[in-house]
Amino acid sequence: MGITVSDIEQKEFSFKSPGYDPYDVDSYLDQICDEMIAMQDRVAVLEEELKQAKAALEASQQAVKPIPQEISKAEISPPITKTSETLENILLSAQRISDEAIENAQKKAADIVTQAENTASEVLDEAQEEKDTLEKEIRGLKDAAKSYKKQFLSLINEHKSMLEADSSLFTEEEEAEDNLMPGRGKR
Repeated sequence: MGITVSDIEQKEFSFKSPGYDPYDVDSYLDQICDEMIAMQDRVAVLEEELKQAKAALEASQQAVKPIPQEISKAEISPPITKTSETLENILLSAQRISDEAIENAQKKAADIVTQAENTASEVLDEAQEEKDTLEKEIRGLKDAAKSYKKQFLSLINEHKSMLEADSSLFTEEEEAEDNLMPGRGKR
């Protein structure tokens, strides 16, 4: 995994006004860290279960030895033929049970691996969706800031133009006042 819980906890963002509330960002990042830790713990448990299932499978495979497919009737003396057939049936039944146990262990191991992969995939999908949402919000805020800046500059320029246009009025009024008050000199 490219990003660790430690990376998230230690990440510092630069502050620009206006911006997100740092407390809200830290709180949300803490929630993400907690979720990642829980998922990592779950993956560890599933991996341990997988190891145990594999160990059980290997143990059962080592415990079961192949049973001879056919025993020659000539090798068995007549008085023990019935017992031999019973033992053969028992061995075949044990072989069948062993094969079923191995098959069940393999299915369980495959299910555990599939479940772990699905969980990991879901976590990654959720994180990607959250990242996309945050990036979209950031783009929206940047666009809003640009629009606000453009409108504000336009308003300033508009007022500047109005003041410059009215400046002739101010100079005419000042000259009239200077003429009315002889003691007042030019500035």
